[in-house]
Amino acid sequence: MNRSTKILLTLSLIALAVVSALTYLNLSFAPYSSAKSQANDIAKEKAGIVQPDYFGNYTREKQYYSVGGLTKGQKYRYIIINAKSGKTEIFNKNNAPVRQTVVDTVASNYGAKKILHINLGLYKNKPTWEVAFQKKNGSVGYNLIDFRTGKSLQIINNI
Repeated sequence: MNRSTKILLTLSLIALAVVSALTYLNLSFAPYSSAKSQANDIAKEKAGIVQPDYFGNYTREKQYYSVGGLTKGQKYRYIIINAKSGKTEIFNKNNAPVRQTVVDTVASNYGAKKILHINLGLYKNKPTWEVAFQKKNGSVGYNLIDFRTGKSLQIINNI
């Protein structure tokens, strides 16, 4: 094999590896993208959310998708969708702590170095935030917070 053939073969193998990696990543994110797209469509149809800016995938007792955003009337609203049954519940943000306040409270109360996610779902039939965080020592914690009051319902710490 001459030098130019070896270079061409090497470049072909690198290109194949890059294409394979990109295809794998695209297929890996397809279910998430599909769920988000479907949840946004349901949010628009059932809750009138026309400017979604939040999507959550809550998996505790059951799996829920949640979408938050503005309606045509510029009111902020959340919808929680049962992933299995499709049943929905709609909640207006009025008098509920904002998402960033929940994150800030968890971060300060538990010494979180990084917030891993915040998802909205139903826990014991009540709208509940699940906040996952990483502490400075590297351990992980979960805090369930009541959507309406902002009070902690359950803490799992130092996992």
